[in-house]
Amino acid sequence: MSLTVRVVAPTGRDAELIVEVLQQHGLKAEACRDALPLLEAASREPIGPLLIAEESLTKAVTQKLVEVVHEQPAWSDFPIVILTMGARSVRRGRTQERYRHLGLPILLERPIRTETMVSSLRAAVRARMRQYEVRDALAARDGVLAELRTERDFLRTSEERFRRLIENASVSINISDVDGRITYANPALLRLIGYTAEEVERGEVRWDELTPPEFAEADRLATERMLETGTCVPYQKAYRARDGRIIPLLVGMTLLPSSSKEPQSTRAAVFLTDLTQQKQAETALVQSEKLAAVGRLAASISHEINNPLEAVTNLLYLVKEHEGLPPEMHEYMSLAELELARVSQIATHTLRFHRQSTRPREVPPQELIQSVVALHQGRLLNSRIEVVYQERGADPIVCYEGDIRQVLNNLVGNAIDSMRTGGRLVVRMRNGTLWQTGRRGVRITVADTGHGMSAEVRARIFDAFYTTQESNGTGLGLWISKGIIEKHEGRLRVWSTDRQPCTGTVFSVFLPRELSTA
Repeated sequence: MSLTVRVVAPTGRDAELIVEVLQQHGLKAEACRDALPLLEAASREPIGPLLIAEESLTKAVTQKLVEVVHEQPAWSDFPIVILTMGARSVRRGRTQERYRHLGLPILLERPIRTETMVSSLRAAVRARMRQYEVRDALAARDGVLAELRTERDFLRTSEERFRRLIENASVSINISDVDGRITYANPALLRLIGYTAEEVERGEVRWDELTPPEFAEADRLATERMLETGTCVPYQKAYRARDGRIIPLLVGMTLLPSSSKEPQSTRAAVFLTDLTQQKQAETALVQSEKLAAVGRLAASISHEINNPLEAVTNLLYLVKEHEGLPPEMHEYMSLAELELARVSQIATHTLRFHRQSTRPREVPPQELIQSVVALHQGRLLNSRIEVVYQERGADPIVCYEGDIRQVLNNLVGNAIDSMRTGGRLVVRMRNGTLWQTGRRGVRITVADTGHGMSAEVRARIFDAFYTTQESNGTGLGLWISKGIIEKHEGRLRVWSTDRQPCTGTVFSVFLPRELSTA
């Protein structure tokens, strides 16, 4: 801040002499020949008191001085001291009223005593200093108000962000009392348990009533731990939804700070993670392991069957070559050889079906699909299903053949199940390109003329444990198949209709020629 007295006196050495006098009396002073540059600076930033001779107040200077006075901020009363020309000024009418448009300037009539001038300017400096103090106080106040507004806005923004976070969180959250009452539940929890926010507000939803009795002891121990330490070790429990479903949950609790009205808080923020999919995945893994064990057992049995089959085949050959064998016996022996050959083929295909290598290998797609169809030959004949192969020059692919056989077996088996009273099974193999990536490979299509699927069924067929076969299905076949195809970096798609008369289903499997991770 500036407290320097600017002296404007254009005649002779008046300005320099006045500055010397003021400095001798301990005041900071500075001589200015031209008032306009000084006033231009005063328009941009505050300056100290101005001592100006009356003869310096030209029209231009007076106009600029009026602008500066009117532009002053509320805290500033720009100190102006005018040295008038005495009696001549009175005769010319230059009185206090004449300078009222400059605010309330101090008029010092010449000749003036040094003590009077110094005293007046000291008063002007003190007044200017107090104005600066008021300015600083106002700035400090404004700063505090700005900080308060910023803090208020920050708190408001933080509260809004926190509210949005809670409202849009995928994790279920509630605020509840330790005695069982839920006072708030976010939308994720409301969707999970099937209640409304209005019912929660009315106190109609209690966590102790949602919890099956077998988890009451776990809740009690977790609540005691939370009251002692502020949190509890996450534990598993369940809620019973409005529709009766039992929903497995992972629960974590944090004690909320107490308010002035309650010396010890009994409210907690409870975070609940739905474990339904995890439990289903664990069940699927167990089921998959069971299926793998059955597959290994089938492969072992197939391997063991081959040895006696070869022995019986050799014995039949020896009997056929025996001289004197009646002609009708030759025919019977030939039929027996054909049936044994068929059994041997089924055993061989079963062994290859369940054999899994540690590394992918190159396999012709014709070999994959034909081995699968051979396993279902009996069912195809019994159901009077015609099999049509449409081979269009499909190249070999690199894959885990056991996995791909499992996928194709599931698709063919589902197709046969949909044609219990006969139909046609069309298997198409051709080279193709995955248009999303431009990757080249082979497309295998399995189409049937069965009963087809509705839009609701199509939307869920790849979900784990979803089945339309009631007690005959596990609901894992297509879910596992989709995972296998994705592991092979391929695509599994379905088209189906149940509208008469053109019902049926088409599954399309795209497999790249080579695996990028192979």
